[in-house]
Amino acid sequence: MTSLSIGDKVSFSYLKGSETSRDVYPQLVDYSSKAANYEGTVEGVRDITQQPLEFETIAYGKIKGERSKNLVTVSIDGDGSKAFYDGRMVNVQRQEA
Repeated sequence: MTSLSIGDKVSFSYLKGSETSRDVYPQLVDYSSKAANYEGTVEGVRDITQQPLEFETIAYGKIKGERSKNLVTVSIDGDGSKAFYDGRMVNVQRQEA
């Protein structure tokens, strides 16, 4: 997915997981309930097929969704650096520098 480059200023929503209804048919899924909005500057884009994750990262059991091919590190305005899987970054908008 990603066409992001180091230094890009971006805003996006991140799908942290989903809530699934258990009492209706068909079963409904809500991704927006756990989404969060972020703004910041791209610090790195890592293809995890070329630069694999550490075993401890792969074994970490609390991830809230699947992993994507690219891991994007973003310096979040006022909150330090955070890593995001690009397949769960939605509505990515590049900001003017």
